[in-house]
Amino acid sequence: MTALLLTGCAKDNSLTDITPVKEQSKDDSNEVIQALSAIEGITDAELQYTNDEKDSIYFFYFEQPIDHHHPEYGTFKQQVSMKFLDYDKDVVLYTHGYDMPSTAEKFTDVDLREHLKANMVKVEHRYFGHSLPGAKGDLDYTFLDAEQQSYDLHNIVQALKQHFFKTGKWVSTGTSKDGITSALYAYYSDLNGWKDIDVFVPFCAPFMPGTTENGVFSCMDSSPGTYLTQVCGSGYPEGSDEAVAAMRIKQLYNAICTNQVVRNACIKAVCLVYPEGYGKILEQYNNYSDNSTGNLTKDLTALVYNHISDRFFNFFSYVPFSDWATLVPDSVKAATDEDELEDLTNFISLSTEELADSVSSLQSGEEEQPITRSSGNTSNERLWEYLKELRKESTMPYEIHAFKELGYADLDYSLADGTYLTAQQIKSVNFILCPQYKYQSLYPQDKGKLMRNFRQWVYTENTQPIIFVYAKNDPWTGARPDDAAIQQNPMTKMIIDPIATHSHSFLDSESYTETSKQAIISALNTYLGTAAK
Repeated sequence: MTALLLTGCAKDNSLTDITPVKEQSKDDSNEVIQALSAIEGITDAELQYTNDEKDSIYFFYFEQPIDHHHPEYGTFKQQVSMKFLDYDKDVVLYTHGYDMPSTAEKFTDVDLREHLKANMVKVEHRYFGHSLPGAKGDLDYTFLDAEQQSYDLHNIVQALKQHFFKTGKWVSTGTSKDGITSALYAYYSDLNGWKDIDVFVPFCAPFMPGTTENGVFSCMDSSPGTYLTQVCGSGYPEGSDEAVAAMRIKQLYNAICTNQVVRNACIKAVCLVYPEGYGKILEQYNNYSDNSTGNLTKDLTALVYNHISDRFFNFFSYVPFSDWATLVPDSVKAATDEDELEDLTNFISLSTEELADSVSSLQSGEEEQPITRSSGNTSNERLWEYLKELRKESTMPYEIHAFKELGYADLDYSLADGTYLTAQQIKSVNFILCPQYKYQSLYPQDKGKLMRNFRQWVYTENTQPIIFVYAKNDPWTGARPDDAAIQQNPMTKMIIDPIATHSHSFLDSESYTETSKQAIISALNTYLGTAAK
């Protein structure tokens, strides 16, 4: 199979087989725009420059079937952007799992493209941004699934390979849900016999089959949450800032249960920054729901557990642990010291962005400023009206897609002190906050079938070269494929970096170790047949 992958097309950079331009382009004197516009399905090609004119980025739309199995249902336009270097260079396909920027100034590069000195094509995911099958207000999301998006990608890649980029190798990549999109494109490529891509490189992509309890399926998967409590922050030398911080994180959960002063202060702080969650927990309690403990203070303590776990999940994902370890407060001291208690409540109120700002202040040597709290908004709308409002947010289709077939990360409450609250009680109280509760009566689920099939395919059937890249302290790494099974398949490799976050910046020595960087490059060379760069 490796030999087949190294067989390329004869070099041909001519544009002689491209038919005349079908539609008026925004710049009909530009050769690239002419070439793009001549490809069937491509419309509205335009060239934009960044503000500093350092980069030129092409944007265009590709006409796609709403349903690839029933073209009679009509079409929609899918947004594509491209950083163009030359026709005969390799191409990095970035598979967005969400919407993507529509301006050159917001177009972001990736290390993989930089390393390969390649062109880059980015494709917006269907049902996001400007790539909307049907009316924007449509809430059915009938054709929002990985198979339809994989067909979208296949159509675009084939059109560009046949008429534009005729010779170079193709690498597909993405990070997080973008990486899931890339990996599932590999899966459907194998099922359909497509040979679009020479190697797939998903970064930090979780694959969560969900859980089944008492015969009831849930898209909520606790593997990332369990990884957070058991692995993230572990393995550092005794006495180091990281080891002390990891100990304090565990002590915080205990203090919430065992110390009334800490508990009450944390409840107040969390309810201030998360009023929507507070409103839902209060409503559930007042309605005598079976999910409530019957004690409002305990219910609100469960909310605190949920909020703090979620904060640490995001902190570990997006900010290097070594950078924020010194900011973790001492909850033991907070029980008797008002200043320490204020530091604690301010810390648990931080958003990920505010934590990053605090880290930046520490690293720049600026005088540390008091930490301020975030603010939140409540919503009293009925569910469908609420969903219509959420449709305006870029994450809305992701939540639906995760519920239908991708799975959703659940938190792990195993650190709870069972004498005050059990893990099951905390989970039960907070069920009202999770996507399973929100969508279970609105959309169908595949009950984890896609994720289970994908994992089995990766282990035993995959013929598409895939390089999985993860980070040791990233909670999403808990939903990676099985290490041992990956090693048994010569078409798959896995790299887990000890310092990275939920990021694809493997060329940055402060983001990835040199060992991981070289391992990624070596794997690329193996599958692409290129000399070391």
